[in-house]
Amino acid sequence: MNRFAPTLLAVALLVAACTPDDGGATTSVEGTDRDTTTTVAAATTTTAPPDGYGGTVRVGLQAEVPSVLNPLDPSAEGSGGIAIGNAVWAMVYDIDPMTFEKVPDSVIGLPTQTAGAIEVNDDGSITVQYQVHPDARWSDGIPISGADLAFTAEAMRDEALAGNPVVPDVMASVSETDSLEKVAWITFAEPSLAFEDALRFILPSHAIGDADPAGDVAGWPSGGPFQADPNDPLRFERNDFYWKTDAAGNRLPYIDALEFIPIGDPAEAISASAVDVSEIGDPSFLVTSGTQLVVEAVPTPILEHLTFGFSEGRSVVNETSNNDVPDYRRAIAHSIDRVAILEASGVPWDPAMPGVLIPVGASAWDRYPLNESLARQLLSTLEETPAAVLASTANASERPAIAAELTDAWDALDIDASEDLQDSVLFYQTALPDGVFDIGMWAWINDGSYGSVLGMLDYFSPTGEPGSFSSWGVDGPTANEASERFSEIADLARSVVDPAEFWDLIEEAEEILADQLPLIPLFHRTIHVVTASNRVDGVIPNGTSSQNTWNVEIWQVPGE
Repeated sequence: MNRFAPTLLAVALLVAACTPDDGGATTSVEGTDRDTTTTVAAATTTTAPPDGYGGTVRVGLQAEVPSVLNPLDPSAEGSGGIAIGNAVWAMVYDIDPMTFEKVPDSVIGLPTQTAGAIEVNDDGSITVQYQVHPDARWSDGIPISGADLAFTAEAMRDEALAGNPVVPDVMASVSETDSLEKVAWITFAEPSLAFEDALRFILPSHAIGDADPAGDVAGWPSGGPFQADPNDPLRFERNDFYWKTDAAGNRLPYIDALEFIPIGDPAEAISASAVDVSEIGDPSFLVTSGTQLVVEAVPTPILEHLTFGFSEGRSVVNETSNNDVPDYRRAIAHSIDRVAILEASGVPWDPAMPGVLIPVGASAWDRYPLNESLARQLLSTLEETPAAVLASTANASERPAIAAELTDAWDALDIDASEDLQDSVLFYQTALPDGVFDIGMWAWINDGSYGSVLGMLDYFSPTGEPGSFSSWGVDGPTANEASERFSEIADLARSVVDPAEFWDLIEEAEEILADQLPLIPLFHRTIHVVTASNRVDGVIPNGTSSQNTWNVEIWQVPGE
């Protein structure tokens, strides 16, 4: 159900072209009473046949390049660390850039996608089963094993308990692990589907041993398509033991080497042929100089939205706020022309109407198309001319430009609209937490993963901690059975371990939000990725945490 802009069709087709074929084999593990029989997808990635092997691709990095390349080290948390990590880490899964869905990598399936892989124990804990792909190996030729995955879960538990900020809290509840050959069983004392988001990579237990798993990675074998060049920390050469092949049986990766280049201005760097691939903020500054450049935009999980303030603090900025009136909130929702706003403001974000809890696909907010006539009719029920004060940050150009377009649209409906643009420090540390705003515009991040969705539920649960940022449904005129039900769902979803039941609850919660309108989703922010098509082919931009190097094994240098 791709709802993103038609200009992204080429990217979508590339994603479809990289879907593994339907071939598979059946394997089982002997010597255990656990059920481990699973259908194994073939270790192939469907691509066009390569022109040939060879060549080096240079990736421009604007982020600070980490001094160590360890997924458990906080210095690898920045975008530079993840982009480089995709070349060498044994990934459990990647994230599809168009659907935001998890795509199994070094395992044959994720527990929520595999029948019988999540077991609820008598004491309320859950045991989850992972099966590593039978062909998966480290760069030293040793098979990637279930013991590696169990070791990784234990290492993440210890790091979570020690307060490591890059390890999700859910990993602190790992209570037991077991493994046999290619299979791992991990028991979590606290049931939650968020475990699946946290277990993103696999550590080489045979190389780490008793050493610090969050320390230096020197000497660690690679589990990805490339391995580090010992003489250059930013150069990575083909891993000859990488296990994936394309549909024709050709071993991946296609290129010989991958280099990461720290850059300042990406437009200047790629126009001068200093790099071949780079994320770029404003592509209008590109100078082709005879180079064949391709710019593609993809959505990110960053969701820009409007939130109505319901706390007493809103009266400080708008004494006549009508946020308590449902018809007023619905009028605001029907006043928004997403395409026109982005075109007029020059902000290159995605105009498709997003969801809040379910960020991709059909949106519960589709019930609020632009309808100025209906908006006027709804506003006519108010006793006095309404006023609206839109608060947001003034530090970057996008929000002031969008705020100006929104207030102009509201003025056209005879709403007395004004802007309250603040320094981001003041906005985030005072206005939002103290509830001193009438209508606020800022962003959440939700990639549709279990952990992100649970976080969003907590943010907007009227009775939860820290409670709704808008004070929606808390001891006021907006409190009703729907807001109470939303809080019930937020509590229930934390411990649900059946995926179907989880998403049924989330769909119900999304419908409540869309009906009650404590907030209005506006846009997904986008990123732009520029590639020199005469120097690299096969790059599929990715605005999620997988980043643009997620499919680096199928990149090619034309003519090689």
